[in-house]
Amino acid sequence: MENISLKNRVAVVTGAGRALGRAYALLLAEYGAKVVVNDLGTDGEGYGSSPAVAQQVVDEIRAKGGEAQADAADVASVDGGRSIVQQALDTWGRIDIVVNNAGICGSKPFAESTLADFEHYWRIHVGGHVNVTRAAWPYLQKQGYGRVIMTSSGAGLYGLHGQSTYSAAKGAIHGLMRTLAIEGAEHGIRVNGILPGGFSRMHEAAISDPAVLDMMRRAMPPELVAPAVVWLASESCDVSGEEFAVWSGRIARVGIGTGPGYVDSALTAEKISRHREMLDALANFYEPRNAIDEVTHWQTVAKK
Repeated sequence: MENISLKNRVAVVTGAGRALGRAYALLLAEYGAKVVVNDLGTDGEGYGSSPAVAQQVVDEIRAKGGEAQADAADVASVDGGRSIVQQALDTWGRIDIVVNNAGICGSKPFAESTLADFEHYWRIHVGGHVNVTRAAWPYLQKQGYGRVIMTSSGAGLYGLHGQSTYSAAKGAIHGLMRTLAIEGAEHGIRVNGILPGGFSRMHEAAISDPAVLDMMRRAMPPELVAPAVVWLASESCDVSGEEFAVWSGRIARVGIGTGPGYVDSALTAEKISRHREMLDALANFYEPRNAIDEVTHWQTVAKK
């Protein structure tokens, strides 16, 4: 079995002061990576700050003989993204791995959510991914190598009651990941996403049932998500543009595509209604490589 090593690699992990991000930073360092531990130290909804949150993780890494640097910049700002990447460059002269993990979570029905609520989530989740990745991208391109890990969510792909703001932001991250994987391919940059299930204060904000929370607390330790991040951050990772659900020691690739559907050049609403079962059929399920591929594939099939 191949031994994975991140020796001499430099990683940035956002939101690395607690829960999942902390687990990622610790394990990346254990595998030899030098780690910028970024965390603004906000509350669960993205307000306030405390630089001590990131420093505590750095202290843990250094106590075990690893190399780490604390950073308390705000991923939601362009300058913050640049500052985080510059921290890696100033400390170790390079950057190889970006783990976009920083995020927030609350719970509010769509009917009570305002556009400002959506913008708040977008700035931290999507904006955070864009700002940090954009700052690192030119350096990854120049060196012809990079690993970028994005954090989407089951809520972003499947939905979750009371989570319209969070789900909308996380769904956007999936689309961003797929496009960056396409654009990064020619530069040796591999970009993948995870749908992590590691218990954190986000669960307490989104779930009110004590029994469900207790189950998740016991069954979903963040440490069981971290190995997937190490693999995706390594040279051993041979995929790009893929999404993985990771929780409770389980990892599975998420497939998004279509079946053959119903085809009629004289399509009408009535015909759609009559052939409803063909819309649902997933025989010959196909996963497109990009948006154009989805069209060209099924056009080719239809002509056969």
